[in-house]
Amino acid sequence: MTVDVLLLLLTLLLGAALSRVSLCAVAAVQQCVNSREPAGLMRLLLATSAAGIVLLASRGWTPMRMALPGGLPVTLTLISGAVLLGAGALVNGACYLGSVLYLGNGNMNFLFTLVGLGAGARIAAALLSSQLPSMHATTATAESLRWAGIGVFAVLVLLVLSDRAARRLAIWPLLAGAVAGLVYARHPGWTYGQVIDAVVSADWRGMSWLANLAALSLFAGAIATGCWTGRWQWQGPKLLRALRCLGGGLLMGLGAKLIPGGSDTLLLWSIPGLTLYGAVAYLIMLATVALAFGGAEIWRHRNRNALKLAQ
Repeated sequence: MTVDVLLLLLTLLLGAALSRVSLCAVAAVQQCVNSREPAGLMRLLLATSAAGIVLLASRGWTPMRMALPGGLPVTLTLISGAVLLGAGALVNGACYLGSVLYLGNGNMNFLFTLVGLGAGARIAAALLSSQLPSMHATTATAESLRWAGIGVFAVLVLLVLSDRAARRLAIWPLLAGAVAGLVYARHPGWTYGQVIDAVVSADWRGMSWLANLAALSLFAGAIATGCWTGRWQWQGPKLLRALRCLGGGLLMGLGAKLIPGGSDTLLLWSIPGLTLYGAVAYLIMLATVALAFGGAEIWRHRNRNALKLAQ
């Protein structure tokens, strides 16, 4: 019971931290491409580094009680899933973590994202069941690199913090990453997307009360913090926006089943656990989003030039 309560407290704290800082890949890439401002990407780097330090250190302290993510091959299926994950995040307007942030601030359109995630996972399971990879919490082959991984993550944190502007924005991504590392140390591989997947698939073995309550605790933490900080502002669903969230969630759900893992799992569990497939999938997702924003920026620039010539 102590472990269960601790996990619920940790997911509550994680939701609170995610409500205070944007770890949304879409927002980070848009900021970098359109404004040449890397602050969003630095937040992602800080969060995954903090998660890595805590997760890998926890493995050393309790080697018999926890597991690191197992390695998976980089296949065409994984690459396709990463592209779908990026495309879905674009359509949705936020990734898995960004959806938690927006729901925590009162945007009810993102409830349809959760519905879409479940629908996408269900469709993938029905149509591609024989081709879907399986993600189990097993001891990683990179166990021997654990101390090297801690060192690399620590160096990355120090490099980011060497910039004065970055230091002012570091506390919340570091806290979110550290808490996520503790969450995965207590419940390897857990994610709210996994709970949604289990519900829509009627997978009673994967639907433990602990996992369900942890997902509710995550969103409760985000909403409570949004209210406490004054960021909560009720935004009822609007048809077009809700349909975008539904479609984006569906694409992300499909992509997460193909990888497997959503952007939250990749950023805060797979990459901190030193898996190659996690890093490759997340970078492909970021590249997909960047290409879309870069293409849109080029299109707008050409239209402005054409308008000037016409005048």
